[in-house]
Amino acid sequence: MNEKKRFYNRVRRTCKLHDLELVYDGVPKNYRAVEIHKDGVCLFADRSENWKPLDINWQRLHEEMVQYGYKGGIK
Repeated sequence: MNEKKRFYNRVRRTCKLHDLELVYDGVPKNYRAVEIHKDGVCLFADRSENWKPLDINWQRLHEEMVQYGYKGGIK
């Protein structure tokens, strides 16, 4: 299994478990940012620094979520 896909699934499942919302900025395959919101507040984000499409670092997002106590959602 691809490493990027593994961490994407972990982030997605953890968001679902803790009622967090994944918000993408941009069109599919050309995202400029991804943010994780809770009650309208941005908790975690990965944003593009230039005008190029963002290569989302799902592993970093997952590790930040674990540091802040958002654990679980791993099969």
